[in-house]
Amino acid sequence: METFEVKIQNDSFKVSKNTPGNSFSVFNHATFHVIKKNDFGVWRPIEHRFGKENIPIDEIGDAIDSYYSMIAARSPGFSDKAKLL
Repeated sequence: METFEVKIQNDSFKVSKNTPGNSFSVFNHATFHVIKKNDFGVWRPIEHRFGKENIPIDEIGDAIDSYYSMIAARSPGFSDKAKLL
C-alpha cells in the first residue's frame, strides 16, 4: 500500500489508498479519517475513527488528485488518471 504525505497549514497528514474501493485513509498523530470522492467530484468523509472531527478534506482531496495525476503523467500506459483512482 503506497502512502504519501500532505502538509496543509501546520498539519501533516499521511494518505493511503484503500483496496478495494476508491477510498483513502487520512491520518496523523491526532486523527484518522476515511474519505472518498463522490460521483460529483466532491471529496466527502466516509468514516471518522478518532481525533479531530474536522480536517481540511477539500485540500487533502486536491492533493490526492494532484499526486495521482503526477503518477499518471509519468507512467506509460496510463492515459487516464481515473484508472489510478
